Amino acid sequence: MAQVSLSNIRRMYGEFTALSDVTLEIGTGEFICLLGPSGCGKTTLLRILAGLEETTAGDLFVDGTDFSKVPCHQRNIGMVFQSLALFPHLSVGENVAYGLDVRGIDKATRHKRAEELTALVGLPGLFDRPVSALSGGQRQRVAIARALAIEPVLFLMDEPFSALDAGLREHLQIEVKKLQRKLGVTTIFVTHDQNEAMSIADRIVILNNGVIEQAGTPTEVYARPQSEFVANFMGTNNVFDVEFTPGQDVMWNGISLGRPTGTMATLSGKGKLSVRPEYLRLAPVGSAGSQMVGTVEFVRLLGASIETELNVDGHTIIDTMISDRAPEFGEGDQAEVCFDLDHAWVIPS
Repeated sequence: MAQVSLSNIRRMYGEFTALSDVTLEIGTGEFICLLGPSGCGKTTLLRILAGLEETTAGDLFVDGTDFSKVPCHQRNIGMVFQSLALFPHLSVGENVAYGLDVRGIDKATRHKRAEELTALVGLPGLFDRPVSALSGGQRQRVAIARALAIEPVLFLMDEPFSALDAGLREHLQIEVKKLQRKLGVTTIFVTHDQNEAMSIADRIVILNNGVIEQAGTPTEVYARPQSEFVANFMGTNNVFDVEFTPGQDVMWNGISLGRPTGTMATLSGKGKLSVRPEYLRLAPVGSAGSQMVGTVEFVRLLGASIETELNVDGHTIIDTMISDRAPEFGEGDQAEVCFDLDHAWVIPS
């Protein structure tokens, strides 16, 4: 377990800035997800933590030790790569024990530790099986066990489940989170999958173009985005360019969105309002009194919910409702779009 402190981390490749002034505090035993689109800098940051990349500027401390001065092989960090990098000619147990062997741990001790971890990741009875005979999910578990065998101060994972099918990926997400909680190891997990990050992270760090857009709990980054990028990146969202006038209705393209209360009622000028699809409600035209009327362009069933895409004055609006409670609207139908401003979030400018 370790506490990590990154201060003004910068990484340049010639004229290209991969990371710019990244500052982050990670608590002991936290499970952090680095999330963002391809090329945002999340893997670069992970490689800096592992010692596989050097910083151009900035400070990196782990438990008070300046890690920028610690060579990669002395950092005692466990890492699971996207490619896994298992040794195909070795058995499950030999792969798991490999790091202990390199460190000169005696055979009996490393054998016992490898057996414990093989069982811990759900592979009892496969200790002597060659990894080439395992399924994709089983190989993932071997890679995780190997990384944890050395009792690392940090556990790093770089999109380890991206090549797996959806069902297995979700199962392993749950298993990894349970294992992390049990062991208490500080974990940093890279992903570009918002649902994956939401389901396993204690905190999500969203990167874009080499900078941190927002860091917070899954609830915070989903419900209270601090930028338009976060609002649109974290799941489906509706963002309205609105006009605020103290004590009056919030207006969007000449349409009243309702009279706000609380802090929103004191705002003045132009701003951006974020409303998640689950907080919208569709109603037959003329039945709910909403000024926002749209034409249904697409409807799709998502199992427990129905997602409806509407065109409102040339703008796309997304509504999500529970399947058995949703009114039946088909493509080409018109509907009123209603929502409560109490469930809207003003994106900071």
